[in-house]
Amino acid sequence: MLFDIDKQTIKDLGLFEERTKEKSIFSVYNRTATKGGQEKMHKLFRTPVSDLESLQCRKKEIKFFFKHDCVLKLRARHIDYIEHYLTNDRFPLRANIIDATYDGLINKISADGDYWIISNGILHTIRLLFDLELFIKETKTFKLPATLAEDLDRIKSFTASKTLKNSLSDPPEDIKDLTFSQINNIDHFIRVTKKDDFREILNIVYKIDVLQTLGHIMKSDGFTLPKYVRKSQPLFEVTDAFYPILIAPVPNSFTFNRNSSLCFITGPNMAGKSTFLKTMGLMIYLAHLGFPVPARKMKTTVFEGLFTTINLADNLNLGYSHFYSEVQRVKDIVVKINTERNLIVIFDELFRGTNVKDAYDASLMIISALAKIRNNFFFISTHLLEVAENLEHENSIQFKCFESELVDQTPVYDFKLKDGVSKERIGMTIIKRENIIGLLDQIIEKQKLEQIL
Repeated sequence: MLFDIDKQTIKDLGLFEERTKEKSIFSVYNRTATKGGQEKMHKLFRTPVSDLESLQCRKKEIKFFFKHDCVLKLRARHIDYIEHYLTNDRFPLRANIIDATYDGLINKISADGDYWIISNGILHTIRLLFDLELFIKETKTFKLPATLAEDLDRIKSFTASKTLKNSLSDPPEDIKDLTFSQINNIDHFIRVTKKDDFREILNIVYKIDVLQTLGHIMKSDGFTLPKYVRKSQPLFEVTDAFYPILIAPVPNSFTFNRNSSLCFITGPNMAGKSTFLKTMGLMIYLAHLGFPVPARKMKTTVFEGLFTTINLADNLNLGYSHFYSEVQRVKDIVVKINTERNLIVIFDELFRGTNVKDAYDASLMIISALAKIRNNFFFISTHLLEVAENLEHENSIQFKCFESELVDQTPVYDFKLKDGVSKERIGMTIIKRENIIGLLDQIIEKQKLEQIL
């Protein structure tokens, strides 16, 4: 079952590049050796699921490559050439000695570009299948996940064919080592007899490319695989989670305990609220891919969807102001909550698009109602500290905050999540530090002087 998510959430979490040279979360994982592996990674990255069994299977496959030093040798240029060979327009060669001899001799008399492409395609195909056999032999000493074992059995069945047997027992090093019969027989086998089967073999190769890549990322970047738990009540717990595209990310931990369903976050601007919210959303998204997450530990139940409102734009095409866009967004998510069993919902700075009084009243009303809803988890940040004072009686709310320290009238942030409600108001301090009033006074004095003159 697909995990429910929308374009706004994908944008908020920074999953894919929106502008040239903009780093995305996908770019952190996009390290496959082959183009086919990259396409496979991209497809998987766009399709989170809510099926526990599927997630467990993928987790086991990735864990295998993380734990064991089994590596399928992937020559990207050669595999790309195989794909090019498979799209060749020339009709597949006939698998008999007469046609094979004729095709080979004609090519010797007058070099045929298509025949050369086919011959090289056969050479690279044999080398790939030979590397796959070596990989399968290497994995025999380990216990394989069931799904990966099935994939390798398909490869073994394919390479056991009589057509390939001699070529794989003594694989050619160069195109000159191929006989006319080998070229014709294997080309007909690959592009006619076993066309669909060979495409499946390549798909398995690309899958292995993805799994190897994810296993390597766990080792090189300190990522971990999430632990999935079966519980009637939702659970979410992360230890030292961080947003991986930052240069020096500060890790934070968080747990929705048994009685809490809403995390209420306060703190001054630039203290880390939005980054924390993005990180929490990212943990959930990656966990529903079955991918390693940027954290030391993660434990979660499977959710049905994730919806965030972090960087909501005005919808001018529909004539919506920012505030009305916010209202519509909240309404759409509430409708989702009413139709689905358990979601993660993130709101950053609720109702920032209206006056302080309306923002306060609306935030208090919405947060109070959300705090009473079970089987869903909510992260909500606000710059309206007064809202927290009227929510302290809500037992289902965890109050968290980010703080700063003024050093020589300059705010210094540690970006660490703390318990409680932040009472800091440093906006005026920053305005005074930047000497905006002083600059304005200079302009006013200059105008007065010009009037006198």
